[in-house]
Amino acid sequence: MIRVEFKPREELTMANNNRNELMEPFRQFISQMDHLLSEKTGNGLLQSMDGFFQNQNLFSSFPMEWEETDTHYIIHAHIAGIEKSMIEIDISGNRLTISYETEERRTANKEKGTFSAVERQKKARSFTFSQPIEEENIQATHENGLLTVSVPKSKKRRISIR
Repeated sequence: MIRVEFKPREELTMANNNRNELMEPFRQFISQMDHLLSEKTGNGLLQSMDGFFQNQNLFSSFPMEWEETDTHYIIHAHIAGIEKSMIEIDISGNRLTISYETEERRTANKEKGTFSAVERQKKARSFTFSQPIEEENIQATHENGLLTVSVPKSKKRRISIR
């Protein structure tokens, strides 16, 4: 059997008023956030955030492939146009990071004077290996825009228990 209960209209009105009172601080907060995010301060906060995440150079890296053999990890990084003196390979524990930084200087002569700008861009990729790596035996070559890094795996040692 289904039981349906009807409440008098005054009780429903009081319940709705109480609910509205409880929700009022949230409505004020949402209204203030809408105002903040749509307010035109310079470009506006949302437009600035959109511009930040649409900047393709911000989170750029370079294409890489890697392979694993029984004795080595081999990493191929495609970094055309970068001199080998600009490339850094850093090791910390079982993590290897390949990075480089470019710098482009631009100068423009205008009626009001000469303007110059420097644009720096850093790109990096990191790998964390499941086994420790032997730093002293890592080899790297750079030919025709391809950096190849050969990382030997450390040999597992068994420790005898006395």
